[in-house]
Amino acid sequence: MHQLKSGEDITRRYASHLLLIWEANFSFMKYVTLMFVMVCLMSCKKYMQNATSVVTSDDVIVVKGTGDVHDKVDSFRHLLGDPLNMATGVVGGRREINWDGVPDSMVGKALPDNFFNPVGGDAPVARQRGLVYSAGGEFRVSSANFAEVNSQAASQFAAFSGNKTFANISSNLWEVGFDVAGESRAATIKGFGVVLSDVDLANSTSLEFFNDQKSLGKFFAPAHDAATSFSFLGVYFKNERITLIQVSHDGILSDGQKDISDGGAHDLIVMDDFLYSEPVAR
Repeated sequence: MHQLKSGEDITRRYASHLLLIWEANFSFMKYVTLMFVMVCLMSCKKYMQNATSVVTSDDVIVVKGTGDVHDKVDSFRHLLGDPLNMATGVVGGRREINWDGVPDSMVGKALPDNFFNPVGGDAPVARQRGLVYSAGGEFRVSSANFAEVNSQAASQFAAFSGNKTFANISSNLWEVGFDVAGESRAATIKGFGVVLSDVDLANSTSLEFFNDQKSLGKFFAPAHDAATSFSFLGVYFKNERITLIQVSHDGILSDGQKDISDGGAHDLIVMDDFLYSEPVAR
């Protein structure tokens, strides 16, 4: 009986050692597996962060970015196509507005809705770019980041090119439409992009695109990073035509309130460069 008991002890000890070895190996394999999953997730996250700057589907290409957005702007320019048109009666290419073309005599004053598409024999060709805005509000250009309208928030804004910025100072929901350059004839475009300053909240500022009454989708501008106040959002449709863009943002400059980053209730923004394909007659 004594020998049998010793054999049982040996068997139990052997089994105990095997169990310890198995548990150690199992813990090691769990560690290796966990590390592998973490590496994969980090790689995927990095890939997705890079990939979200350009999102492509069967019909729409979205280009967006923050910080130094020059590359994103150039990428969208390439998508819209060359040349940069400066005359009327052209086909193809693109148009751009950076607001520094607004004369100083008009800075700080309400702009006419067709400021960048006046018509008539005496209309300056340099301003005949086929863009009109409507649906309420007062549209202005400022060379002081709208300090003359809202001194509480002006320090949050910056011009991307030149020293002038654009805003609808009295409405946070308004529309951009298109005519043939130099004519009062409705037109469509394929893509539109804008540089924004001081988008603090990711879902506060949007562009919704329409083909007549059909919504082609609402797209949100990304929140700016710590490096600059700039965000860029550009949307291009391969098979659809854009007749109207509805612009929405959180706050209204003329309310005189602080920006949300300074303790205010709303995310106030201004705009700079507009880029869009050449308007084509409907």
